[in-house]
Amino acid sequence: MIGSSLVHTWLLGPLEILFPRECVVCTRPLRGASLCFRCTPASISFANTRCTRCFGVVAGSEGGTCAACEAFPLTADRVRYLWEYEGIARDFIRAMKYQPSPFLAYRAGDILAQHLPSLFGSSKWDLIIPVPSSPAMLKKRLFHPCAEMTRAIQKHLPGVAVRHALHHRGGRTPQARRSHRERLQGFKRIFDIRNGKEVAGRRILLVEDVITTGATVAAACHALSSAGVRSVDVLALAEARVWRRFRSRVYALSES
Repeated sequence: MIGSSLVHTWLLGPLEILFPRECVVCTRPLRGASLCFRCTPASISFANTRCTRCFGVVAGSEGGTCAACEAFPLTADRVRYLWEYEGIARDFIRAMKYQPSPFLAYRAGDILAQHLPSLFGSSKWDLIIPVPSSPAMLKKRLFHPCAEMTRAIQKHLPGVAVRHALHHRGGRTPQARRSHRERLQGFKRIFDIRNGKEVAGRRILLVEDVITTGATVAAACHALSSAGVRSVDVLALAEARVWRRFRSRVYALSES
C-alpha cells in the first residue's frame, strides 16, 4: 500500500503542478479552474494621471514627466506595472516565485499581455527579453518566472521575438534574502549580454516580476544599453513603494 501510494505521488505530482485542482495561491478547492477570484489582484487605477516614464501618479491633469524623473532619469525609457506590491498581489507573486508555480507565472504573463494597450498604447518592440533568475534560484525553482511570463506575453505580440539575451553572472545571495541597501551593491555586474549583435539597435520590452529597489531592472537596462539597444521599456507585474525611496541612489550609482 505504501509503495503504491508513493508511485501514485510520483506519477501525479508533476500533473498537480501543471494542472492544479485547487487555487494555487490559497489552496481553496476548485472545479475547472486553478486560481480563485479572491486571489486575482485588481489592477491599479488607470484613471489617475501618470508620469510618462516611471508611471507614478502625477498631480494635476496634464501629465508629462514627474519631478522625480526630471531629477533622477531612469535607466529605462519607460516603466509600466500592473499592481502595487502589497496584499493580494504580494501573495500572488510570492506563490508564483516561492511555491514555485510555472502555472501562475504563465497566468501572470497572460494578465499583463491583456493590459498592454492600457499600459503602453500602440507601442512596437523588436524583442521581448525576460529578466533571468540567479543560478541558485533557478536550481531551486527549476524555471525562470519571467521567462514563463514572457512566453504568454509573446502570444499577444505576433512577430515580436523572444530572446534570452541576459545572462545572470551568479555568485550573489538571492535578492529576497538581501536588504534593500545590499541589493544596490555592485548591481552593474549582475548581468552580461549573451550576444550583443542580436540586441544592438533593437527596441526591447524587458519583462520583470516585481520592482523593489530598482537595482535589478537598472542592472538589466545598463547591460542592454551597453550592448547598443535602441530603447528599453520595462513591463513588471508589480512595483513596491520602497522603489521611490531608492531611485536617487540607483541613479547616482548608474551615473558613477
